[in-house]
Amino acid sequence: MTQSDNKEANTHSVQKIVWFFFKPYKVQVLLLLVLFLAVGGLEAVSIAAIYPILTAAFDAGVGQDNFVLSIFGAAARVFPINDQFISYCVLFIILSLLSFAVKLTSAIFRVKLSAVLVKKNQREIFGKLIRADYQYFIDHKQGELIYNAATAPEQLSNLMSGVTEVISQAILSVSVLLLLFTLSWQGALTVLTLGLVYQWFARYLGRKVSYHSGKGEMEASQNSNIVLNEAINGIKQVKAFASEENWIDRFTRAVEQRWQHSIRRNIWGQIPPLVLFLVLYLGVGTVVLVIKLVAPSGFMELIPVFGVFAFAVFRLIPFVSNIGSIVMSTLASLPECEVVYSIQTGKLKYIEDGEKELSSFKSTITFDNVYFSHKTRGRTIEAISVSFNKGETTALVGRSGVGKTTLVNLLLRLFDVDSGKISIDEVNLKEYKLSSLLKNIGYVSQDTFILNDTIENNITFGPGEYSRKDVIEAAKYADADMFISELPDGYDTIVGDKGMRLSGGQAQRIAVARAIVRKPDILIFDEATNNLDNISESAVQSAIEEIARDHTVIIIAHRLSTIAKADKILVLENGRIAEQGTHMELMAKKGTYRKLHESQPV
Repeated sequence: MTQSDNKEANTHSVQKIVWFFFKPYKVQVLLLLVLFLAVGGLEAVSIAAIYPILTAAFDAGVGQDNFVLSIFGAAARVFPINDQFISYCVLFIILSLLSFAVKLTSAIFRVKLSAVLVKKNQREIFGKLIRADYQYFIDHKQGELIYNAATAPEQLSNLMSGVTEVISQAILSVSVLLLLFTLSWQGALTVLTLGLVYQWFARYLGRKVSYHSGKGEMEASQNSNIVLNEAINGIKQVKAFASEENWIDRFTRAVEQRWQHSIRRNIWGQIPPLVLFLVLYLGVGTVVLVIKLVAPSGFMELIPVFGVFAFAVFRLIPFVSNIGSIVMSTLASLPECEVVYSIQTGKLKYIEDGEKELSSFKSTITFDNVYFSHKTRGRTIEAISVSFNKGETTALVGRSGVGKTTLVNLLLRLFDVDSGKISIDEVNLKEYKLSSLLKNIGYVSQDTFILNDTIENNITFGPGEYSRKDVIEAAKYADADMFISELPDGYDTIVGDKGMRLSGGQAQRIAVARAIVRKPDILIFDEATNNLDNISESAVQSAIEEIARDHTVIIIAHRLSTIAKADKILVLENGRIAEQGTHMELMAKKGTYRKLHESQPV
């Protein structure tokens, strides 16, 4: 592909991205365009009003047959003022106030439209990400996801403001140039030529510097977000291994890269305005020379024309300067807009929803010859066929990596099976609505997720669905009500970031209450006591045993002493079920389970 082809492709890409984000707001953009046209017209008319004012002031002798002067003469006669100069000044003041009002209206409208665009895309991207399948979150870094959902869409405001501002300034510039052409086509042509040269220069810098610097700045910002997010999430490990300096160095490198790109972009961004002032002085001087050369004898009569030209050029300066800087700023924000565009137009993989309602669990969960492979780990589950009966407690045991948690993840439909079938009450899991399926399953993991919120909100995990009575009942079931009642604000106590004001056992019992408050038929405990001390483990284990009396429970256990009372124990090995039975039956077999049991301390 040639360089010109690349430029054309890039232009088409920009147009496609702009149209994609502007399309839902066609009516608003059209109204904004009408306001811009009004602003452009009023700006040109306000500048034109200088012409009759200077003509009257200098008595330049320009006849009323002049196009601009005749129009303003007719407009000025509307006022009951005898002095022509004063009537022209009054007209100029009225036009200036009207122009200000329309400019303010268009600015407010544009700012609000930009905010609506950003909010809409932030909401939609977060919705797409949060609904994406679990594998998507495994494949992407947290810092990158946070940046893409929160920070990148904010650049759409720059895109909206930049594009609309360019249109606005272009309309203003064209309006003023049309006015100048009615006064002197030679002078207007000179101003136009200098303006086009400047715009070409600004666009060249935008393509060569701003876009690439903006892209580098975006990537460096993503990287700094990733480092910051990982450091905060792993702060305990960071401190335990005394690796603060390493993380500081990583963050510093990311920040330095970001600011290198930012400095480069901003330095080059200062060049166009400086060039513009050079063009201004050259332009004014050139216009004077052109007027003097074209009409040397009538130079005094052309003073009003020169005055209007000078005023118009000075008014054009911010227009032209803004267009150049806005183009560069817009191109710098384009990489983030491309990220948003790719997410909005891309196809994220979702777990397909079913249509049937699972009102309650009645009899059996069945795994029928189930196979599953993780994307990067190969085969994890192989030829699993097993049933979980209503009202029973089933334990899954085995060494790390044998597929225990994967079985639970398949039941929760975080992943779908590669082959085989999982059924609840003889209906394929895929046929149930996800919401109704998960409402019947309570899940407690070993990595307790606690919000920086009240105890009650941590248990309900959502607004308004459960009463305080429901919350207290669930907490009692989880053996948590007693310690909650002793907290300063009870169920309204704020627990701190990641539940830092709670002990490990307290946090885990909150998680158990969260699972119970939904009144599920099925409860899953994924090594829920694994990270607890003996006292905390005993409290949580007692809660689980109480719950197991009237629920169907699936327990993934690392400590085999905690599942001796289970109705059935499944021993997994290399993704298959090696043994199954009660604790006594498996101990009597003297197989894998007994070896695992004997290898653990009492």
